[in-house]
Amino acid sequence: MKSFAKINLFLCVLKKRHDGYHELLTLMHKINFFDNIELKKIQKKSIVLKTNIEEINNKKNLAYRAAEKFFEKARISPAVSIDIEKTIPLGSGLGGGSSNAACTLCGLNELFDYPLSDKEIYDIACSLGSDVPFFLSKSPAALAKGRGEIINEIDCDTKKLNVFLAIPKIHISTAYVYKQYSKFLLTIDKPINKMPFVINGDRCNLESSMSYLCNDLEEVVLKKFYKLKKLKSVLSKHFGNALLSGSGASMFSITNPEVRAGEDIEEMLVSEGIFCKTVNFADEGR
Repeated sequence: MKSFAKINLFLCVLKKRHDGYHELLTLMHKINFFDNIELKKIQKKSIVLKTNIEEINNKKNLAYRAAEKFFEKARISPAVSIDIEKTIPLGSGLGGGSSNAACTLCGLNELFDYPLSDKEIYDIACSLGSDVPFFLSKSPAALAKGRGEIINEIDCDTKKLNVFLAIPKIHISTAYVYKQYSKFLLTIDKPINKMPFVINGDRCNLESSMSYLCNDLEEVVLKKFYKLKKLKSVLSKHFGNALLSGSGASMFSITNPEVRAGEDIEEMLVSEGIFCKTVNFADEGR
């Protein structure tokens, strides 16, 4: 299975919720950048997880936790191997772990002849993390509300566009970013009034909405990480736009495939230890 990454084209943090999460309004789109996951039934009564990154070969891995919850809910003895070939960088704000969890849930349900309903799979996804429900969607783009669990599929015209990814080797704690953001949540202007310019009904013309794309969390992240602030400036100057995905550390620019990204900027960024890749928008969900 392909486990797609995502970018946040629009992320507005509305308020702190009573459950400790934040109320969000975010437009997410899957991109053609993915991990590969292989599931196999095995004789041994256990969940055997293997990835190409040693530090996530443990029971804290979201895919492992998804499998545990699946077998518990389905009342089936666990007997599966989960092999994940990771390509999406860890902690990049591209939703790799959440995507792996959603793919694992859907894959296990198919592998074991659909013991759980779509609603039961969705409930497990919600319990695993805010981004996981989005990756269950059969649409490549969706508007997410609540803490991320309320999903409305969006028809987003992205065929003429590419995404240039720039991912520095910076670890950013999502919990830290939201905690810091809460401190001045009521004192900043909210960009939510931009949403009508981005989405019309259930459609989004991305090419005409470029100047309205935004991410509230940049306020915190760029203040703390000068390297990302500089990266945004470089990408904005070169491509005309740049935005942080999620809580970072990925920065992306939306580009026109007919206009070459320019090997010069990629070569410069790579020389500074920044991972770069040009991808297109995914045209499938899961």
